[in-house]
Amino acid sequence: MLAPHRWKRCWIGGLLAAVCAVLLCWIPQQPIQASGLFPLLNSSPLGNGASVPRSGHEVLDAGSYELAKVRILGVPALTVASPVLRDGDALGAQRRAAVIEGNLRLVYDPNRLCTEAERLSEWMLESLLGGQAKVCTTGPGDGVSMTHDPITVTVEMDAAGNYLLEAQLPDRQRHLPLLTVTRADAEMNGVTVEVLAQRWKTLLERRINHARLALSPERLVRRWRFTLAVELLLFGLVAAVIWLWAWVRRRRCLLQHRRHQGERNRKLELKLQLLHTTTRVLMVLVLFLLVVMVGLGVMAMPGRIPLGIELLLQPSFVIVKLGAVTVVGLLLRALSTFLLHQWADNVDVIEQERARRDQRYRSLLKVSHRLIDVGCVAVLAIWVILDIPGVRSASVSILVAGGALIGALAFVFQGLLRDFVAGMLVLLEDRYAIGDWVEVDGVEGEVIDVGLFSTAMRCLDQRVDTLDNSTIRQLRNHTKLRSGSLIKVVISHRQSSIDQAIALIGEEIERLMGDPVWGERLLCQPILRGVRRITPLGTQLEVLLITRSGEQWVTEREFQLRVLRSFEQHGVVLADGLELSALT
Repeated sequence: MLAPHRWKRCWIGGLLAAVCAVLLCWIPQQPIQASGLFPLLNSSPLGNGASVPRSGHEVLDAGSYELAKVRILGVPALTVASPVLRDGDALGAQRRAAVIEGNLRLVYDPNRLCTEAERLSEWMLESLLGGQAKVCTTGPGDGVSMTHDPITVTVEMDAAGNYLLEAQLPDRQRHLPLLTVTRADAEMNGVTVEVLAQRWKTLLERRINHARLALSPERLVRRWRFTLAVELLLFGLVAAVIWLWAWVRRRRCLLQHRRHQGERNRKLELKLQLLHTTTRVLMVLVLFLLVVMVGLGVMAMPGRIPLGIELLLQPSFVIVKLGAVTVVGLLLRALSTFLLHQWADNVDVIEQERARRDQRYRSLLKVSHRLIDVGCVAVLAIWVILDIPGVRSASVSILVAGGALIGALAFVFQGLLRDFVAGMLVLLEDRYAIGDWVEVDGVEGEVIDVGLFSTAMRCLDQRVDTLDNSTIRQLRNHTKLRSGSLIKVVISHRQSSIDQAIALIGEEIERLMGDPVWGERLLCQPILRGVRRITPLGTQLEVLLITRSGEQWVTEREFQLRVLRSFEQHGVVLADGLELSALT
């Protein structure tokens, strides 16, 4: 588990990440200027001096032309083209599309010229001064206002021979220029300029009149009422699904309680699995319904139908991406398992190191699977985020800010990064593996898990200690490749012959080596090191046992039991502290 100061850093880092994400989402983009009408009055096909191009335009390269879409209420209506010069400079298809969109918006939505704050400011100022300018409601000129009367699009030819599409408004005497049909447009559509102008005339009449009708107050109120009814219906469905999920969860808890009380049968296990799967399906259904509610709410706003459809399609895309990433992850896990299995079963490995390689195999297998899972989750998250509407068209400044955010998060979570690097070094250097008995800073136990950030050990009293990988400074591994035990036997000074004790220990060594059960646990014959030291308590003898990994303690206890029985049988006196009493 993370230390308290680690949790505090994590909370601070998460808060900073959330604040930065909100700021990035609300970075103001360059506004769409719809005042591109008057620069087009000179019949320029490029609209020089027009409004700033919208960042949402998608520009495509098609041979010698640059293409851009012209949208009405967010739905593509036309595709305009501009030639590309030999040096690579484009004549501005994106800028031209933005100007045309601004001109079209004057016809079907002139109120978009001003923001809500500007509308309120105009109303307050005109109420105070007593004027009636109404710039935000009547547009740039007389007759450009929102009415129910349909408009007519006409095709005119200027003095230079260019075809102009103009809108004939009911309350306006002069026609309102919309766009100029260029030769590049005609070549990309495979027709003449005159034919393309007539085709665009019919299309724009139908689409503009539909947009004017859709933005009428009556239609908007009807749409919002319908959307509100559907949203309430979906909200009730979400509440019902959540109630069903809570009921299934309570039912599952009851079955789990029955299992904990000792009831075990196949039918109970199947019910638990079914209820567990049902809870997951219900939670996915709740998330799907919430996405549908958001998508329908977005579609209710004028000009946001494509964005709402993209939001509605996101769950399907996420499911497909999740399936693809899952398949790739399973294949990578299978590949890593196969490669590690081949490495563990190498016939060239000597017998003494085979058990150790099996231990490393288990550790590397678990960590490799975790790395694959983390990588798949990261790839899926990036893949899903990149397909969110508006993310790919983000400016370079947002990407730079995102890099700065990542750097800040790396600084905040530097402790976790140290743990991760230390965990990788542990695996590469084979300091310990799952199943090893290690000792770290006075904590001794069996390694039960080697994670990416921490290591878990089960102590002798069955407690589990979790240590951060970066905090492990000095480590003692008792079971790497082989194990050993140094047995000390103290013979009393009252023993008449020390050679008798040494001979009896040697005999027990031979018997232990000859035992088919205990001899297999020894890697070599125990070493009788003789007299280690002489103390007031007695004469200390030492025997070194070298055993297979993890077999030292049970072999040590068996050998000491045999030596004790032999000493009792032959009358060898062990030190019992009476020598010190005699001296005092």
